Amino acid sequence: MNRLRLPLIMSGLMTLLVVGFTNSNAGAIDDFQRHKGKTFRDADVEGAYAFSFDGTVIGVGPVAATGVVVADGKGNITSGVRSLNFNGFIAQQTFTCKYTVNPDGTGSAVCPLDNPLPGAPDVETFDFALEDRARAFRLLGTTAGITVLGSGAKQH
Repeated sequence: MNRLRLPLIMSGLMTLLVVGFTNSNAGAIDDFQRHKGKTFRDADVEGAYAFSFDGTVIGVGPVAATGVVVADGKGNITSGVRSLNFNGFIAQQTFTCKYTVNPDGTGSAVCPLDNPLPGAPDVETFDFALEDRARAFRLLGTTAGITVLGSGAKQH
């Protein structure tokens, strides 16, 4: 009789886990369905956004930045400025970018730096995801050798 209890108990636990998992994802699926009709475009990113990120330059040390970018709604960051802390060295940098927004709210940006640090890349790349009706975003650096994660929000 004890041999039968363990499989029954395990079967019952697995059923509870599956039902619980399905129910916990129901809200996320409903959210996706509600927003499924929204199509994002470059024009959704317009105006000034404050941002910050931090991470690591692999083999060198930590990096962090905060700044402001101004987007024209046509795929261009027309001006950007940031304070960068690169392994304890502080720099003020300016840049422009070209960005693309995909219909699902993800996108990417290519940003040539006006005044790169010695030995650092001249161009940085990022992937991002828009949130809060394009009033905020999360970003991930995609430049080789640099791992950064950050976010930003529209200034009012």
